[in-house]
Amino acid sequence: MENNTSLLKRKLNEEKDKDPEFLKRAIVVLELPFVVDENQVQNFFKKCDGGLKRLEIIRSGALVFSAAFIEFNKQKGKKKAMELSDKVGQEYDVIIVPAEDFLEDKIPTRKDYKDQAQKSGPCKNQ
Repeated sequence: MENNTSLLKRKLNEEKDKDPEFLKRAIVVLELPFVVDENQVQNFFKKCDGGLKRLEIIRSGALVFSAAFIEFNKQKGKKKAMELSDKVGQEYDVIIVPAEDFLEDKIPTRKDYKDQAQKSGPCKNQ
């Protein structure tokens, strides 16, 4: 059985092969709590420019954490999602990275990600 990381990489590469522009519109959400469902993730990111085109949560063998990839309708949606990543990271304690960084193994450590979120200030109610 594939783990979340290898399954997610395989799916991202498949999408990239079908649509070379895919990575310009996609992000990856890591360490997503297993109890979070698609509706919760969609509700958070629906405010991004152009809306969500596709959301897939990967739960392959995960007992505690899942992973997900989100494709936005527009590149501006991805940009807005990355701007919101501090808020969602504080609300759900997840790590959000651009899909291309994930494929290149440019994934921040939990400490790096939390340090970055603290610099941007506390989470505000939306």
